[in-house]
Amino acid sequence: MAMNFIGCAAHCCRRARSAIAGSIVGAAMLAAPAAFACAPADAALAGRYAAIDKSGKSNPQLQLQLNLDGSFRMHDVPPPGLEAAGCWQRSGDTVVLVEGLAIGGEGIKRALPEPLTQADLDKVRGNGIDTLQQAVDAGLLPLGRVWANQPRRAGETVRVSVYEPRVGLAVGEAKAMLRLADGEVIEQSPVPGDDGQFEFASLPKRAVVKAIGVRFPEQPNRIRWLSVEDSTKLLYLIEFDARALGAAEGGGMTLTRQADGSLISDFPDATHFKRLP
Repeated sequence: MAMNFIGCAAHCCRRARSAIAGSIVGAAMLAAPAAFACAPADAALAGRYAAIDKSGKSNPQLQLQLNLDGSFRMHDVPPPGLEAAGCWQRSGDTVVLVEGLAIGGEGIKRALPEPLTQADLDKVRGNGIDTLQQAVDAGLLPLGRVWANQPRRAGETVRVSVYEPRVGLAVGEAKAMLRLADGEVIEQSPVPGDDGQFEFASLPKRAVVKAIGVRFPEQPNRIRWLSVEDSTKLLYLIEFDARALGAAEGGGMTLTRQADGSLISDFPDATHFKRLP
């Protein structure tokens, strides 16, 4: 593995950058739920709801999850595939969803995709592809799922990918930082031509990363830090909330509770949500 990793430096790096910015980020989005900082909400309304059409047929893809801790998540928001998340509260027969509070505290969080497994290999096996490494080298499986879970060996480059998972908002001229175990902080600019991609190739051979920091151009005087508790990895995937940075405005939605316990939104398009068992 080490020889393949080092030997393919030129073309692997190019492939990795596009993977990190594309399908790798997509995999990371599914790796872990956002951490919420909402006030507890009404237990009577907490639960899972699915959109229904005028004939009463359920749309299992468009779902609304109202959590007891006051957080919500809406899946498959138009355009298809997007998600909305934030906090909700009830006032009488009105339920108010406030988007943009999904990532609390620093406005960033680490995403950790699942490691590749035999089941992943089985999906692409054949035509000379018999191992996970061969599948990764051929571009059939995402390199980021390897790097994000693979401990760094002495002298290897550490990569940080900073991205906005909802609409793909550009990071711009952000700076990424690593705080090492000895207290040293190393700052890096993005790789030219690769928005949000940072490479730390000159770290001490046995450097141990204890925290990752991001300085966004919207708030250049503030560094947002995430602690690293596990062993130093080759890749760190960092999601950010553009609304927490002031780079985008959060939205909201008001729903009205019906006599049967279902919810109808005021926007968009009077979507009718029916509670699921």
